[in-house]
Amino acid sequence: MGGAEATAGVVAFGQLLRRCRRASGLSQEELGERAGVSVRAICDLERGRRIRPYRRTVSSLAAALGLRGARLDEFVRLSRQGREPTPDGGRPEPGEQGAGPPVTAVVPRQLPAAVSHFTGRAAELEALTGRLSEATGTGAVVISAVAGTAGVGKTAIAVHWAHQVAGRFPDGQLYVNLRGYDLGEPVAPVDALASFLGALGVPGQQIPDGVDERARLYRSKLAGRQVLVLLDNARDSEQVRPLLPGDPGCAAAITSRDSLAGLVAADGAGRLDLDVLPLAEAVGLLRSLIGVRADEEPGAMAELAGLCARLPLALRIAAELAAARPEAPLAELVAELAVGRLDSLDGGEDRADVRAVFSWSLRQQPEQVATAFALAGLHPGEDLDVYAAAALTGTTTAQARRTFRQLHRASLVQAAGPGRYGMHDLLRAYAREQAVAAGQDSARGTDGRSDQALTRLFDYYLAAAASAMDVVFPAEANLRPRIAPTAAVVSEMRDEADGRAWLDRERANLVAVVSHCAGLGWPRHVTGLAGILFRYLMNGSHLPEAQTIYGHALHVARQSGDAAAEAEALNGLGGIDMIKGHFRDAADHFEAAAERYGQCGDRAGQARVLENLGLSEHQLHNNQSAVGYYQLAVAAYEDAGDSLGAARALTGLASPESELGSFDQAAEHLRRALPVFRDAKDQVREATALSLIGELSLRLGRLADAAATFEQVLAICRSIDYRIGIADQLINLGKVGVRRGQFQRAISYLRQALALHREAGYRYGEIEALRGLAEALHGAGQPAAARAELETALGLAAETGNTYQQASAHRDLADSYHRAGDDGQARRHWQRALDLAASLPAM
Repeated sequence: MGGAEATAGVVAFGQLLRRCRRASGLSQEELGERAGVSVRAICDLERGRRIRPYRRTVSSLAAALGLRGARLDEFVRLSRQGREPTPDGGRPEPGEQGAGPPVTAVVPRQLPAAVSHFTGRAAELEALTGRLSEATGTGAVVISAVAGTAGVGKTAIAVHWAHQVAGRFPDGQLYVNLRGYDLGEPVAPVDALASFLGALGVPGQQIPDGVDERARLYRSKLAGRQVLVLLDNARDSEQVRPLLPGDPGCAAAITSRDSLAGLVAADGAGRLDLDVLPLAEAVGLLRSLIGVRADEEPGAMAELAGLCARLPLALRIAAELAAARPEAPLAELVAELAVGRLDSLDGGEDRADVRAVFSWSLRQQPEQVATAFALAGLHPGEDLDVYAAAALTGTTTAQARRTFRQLHRASLVQAAGPGRYGMHDLLRAYAREQAVAAGQDSARGTDGRSDQALTRLFDYYLAAAASAMDVVFPAEANLRPRIAPTAAVVSEMRDEADGRAWLDRERANLVAVVSHCAGLGWPRHVTGLAGILFRYLMNGSHLPEAQTIYGHALHVARQSGDAAAEAEALNGLGGIDMIKGHFRDAADHFEAAAERYGQCGDRAGQARVLENLGLSEHQLHNNQSAVGYYQLAVAAYEDAGDSLGAARALTGLASPESELGSFDQAAEHLRRALPVFRDAKDQVREATALSLIGELSLRLGRLADAAATFEQVLAICRSIDYRIGIADQLINLGKVGVRRGQFQRAISYLRQALALHREAGYRYGEIEALRGLAEALHGAGQPAAARAELETALGLAAETGNTYQQASAHRDLADSYHRAGDDGQARRHWQRALDLAASLPAM
């Protein structure tokens, strides 16, 4: 495409965008909020200043504007007529969601396995698929609600259908069990959204806190994509509504015992009322599970189907029991079930048929197996492995494995992965009834034996989490709470990979355990897990879980008057704020934690939060204050006899000292810290200290020394897969490249660093990479590209509330506009930089 033709395409798209926005009655700010695109990007697009926009930007804008049919086609066509991106990959709109070079989108595949021997439901499956076909080209999001009584097979048909049509949704399938009818609290929409955003590739640090903000980001991530969303076991319309996609390429299927009338009326959902299986299909399901023997007694088969109320869940359990007793005539089994059903009937039970099947099946099991079934209903998570099962039942892992395999054969539990088992919500409720049937002698609503079983289970999770953390983060073992000895057997974790795999696998269960313990009187397990999991949870991908755990820990600690546990919880909440870039909020939490540690005389705990205060103050460039906190931390660590902690604080102290020009002091503190880290084999801290030594060389103009040190640190970070450290060293090497005039090399380093920081969701590092990249682009003679990166940095700094980084970005923009001869813009940015700098403390 020629230059004039390309320019015309850009201008035409901008004019169309402006017309569509005005026709929708939206300001640029309102459109930006809806689409997840910055106001600056929309302004530049409308004025024809931008290169061809990215597909995801076009999709997000079209969805926000509600474009359909021919208008949508024209919008997309004109967006493609801009000039091609430049050979270096082009530049995304500043502040655009997911800005950066195009990357392969995350494609979630979250559907559970389809149920075996699925039988019948042809008309219902056709109806669900027909809704997809009818909606093609209408611009509407297809929402299908499958409603029906418990045990009627809602999940089975929804999952079966979702697998059938998965090919129509190449961008992925999302699934969540909303647990709307479990005994505990249903899954909150805000938590389900965090899970979906994580599955769509959003780092934990970039997931907003509020449900509305998360819902907007979720819909933006789905814009322009074809994704199927399956919302299983919904409580009501309000639980579901924030989880619905907004893009016409997507579809949602919901299962619920509720009629979801609100979704039908207000959101255009089509409801499929699922009834019990017709007699022929019910008998067909029994035959597929029992085998040819069923054909010998057709009358008994029909009667068995009737006694199971033709409900798939009950039919499967009855069939498994029949298959397990091949010598018994089916008529004999039917007679047994009929007696059990009569025993179950009472005036208020509308599912006596299902309960009778449960009871009948359970009576056939050995006592140990029946007890295990009852106790499994008490587990607060969705599933459990054989180690947790052994702890819960007070048996060996070998016994637990045999027991749960027997329960699985009887269809009383279901497979949830290799060596893992879950339960249908009806079976879970029935199991819990069995667990508490002996009496209500506990304030928690369970009997004494149930309390003992749960305590064993929670002790197991404490011990297993501690074992996993010891192999993943061995250098910090002395900082974690000591765990009382337990009889629970923990799976062998030989190395970091094993430990991390266990933590990832059990993360949802650990959150469920903490929530359960917080509400029902196990405070020791809440605060213990919060203390043990700190370093793992501070991974940017796990911040929603961290927020839940430390929120519960703070509540429990304050309720019980435990100052030490309160301090730990406040430190955890401060750590979350730090990763999100909310340094002022972090400082508030750390100051409160330091006060609590002081109250209980914990000098080591006080040292940790003083060190964290030094870091938060340094990130805000309150360098004198940072020096003071770090010095207090060094003294506190020395009082506590913690040489490794003192070395960490000395390393932190070197950063603000260097920025204040105290280079000799900074170098001396780093020289003292480095051998301590090497003796402790703490490679992360060793890399940090060496990096600061390299930065001192860079400040003093010793470029060769600086480059050699940064290369050494980069090798260490790559050897331990420390991705933020890798990104920081690439930024440092980019700075060396700029000082040497090697601008293209610097651009390459800084783009790599930017991608890594974005992937990790580390906003502070992302801003620093953008500012460094802008400097390199200026050196390479690309001032417009440099200003685009600075605008992005400015938007991010405003989001995180980092005044220093905002002032720095304004100053950099002022310098850029001044060099370009645009003194009006330069004065505006200089004034803004001065106003912001005036609010900072004196250095």
